[in-house]
Amino acid sequence: MNWQYVMIHHSLTKDGAVVDWNAIRRYHIEVQGWQDIGYHFGLEKVRDIYQVQVGRSLNLPGAHCKQNNMNSLAIGVCVVGNYDLVSPCPDQLTFLARAIIVPYLRKYDIPIKNVVTHHDYIPYKTCPGKLFSMDILRQICTEML
Repeated sequence: MNWQYVMIHHSLTKDGAVVDWNAIRRYHIEVQGWQDIGYHFGLEKVRDIYQVQVGRSLNLPGAHCKQNNMNSLAIGVCVVGNYDLVSPCPDQLTFLARAIIVPYLRKYDIPIKNVVTHHDYIPYKTCPGKLFSMDILRQICTEML
């Protein structure tokens, strides 16, 4: 795969104390009929600890945004939560940047401007949420690079 972007999504569900990632995977496989969860990675808070959840292999295209061939160009990252209703906390954004985004920006030489949202390609969606600040996330990533 020739990864050129990192695309941020949200699950549009409340993050609980359990592993919601498994429910998302089941939905994508059993309801959507996909071979696996649509995202490559997820970020979820489980029992008050942020965890990276592994999705599809980076050797495979995602199933998170078909517009502009983004499934083949963008590493799909889902942050579990509904960020139309609440803002992600600063610790969450820092963890997201440090644990998932920045390592792949470095590995694939992806510029910070190519950290994008689902909304950028499907404007009628709010994903990753109206209260999710990409400016803050990009600033955190830039400071880590």
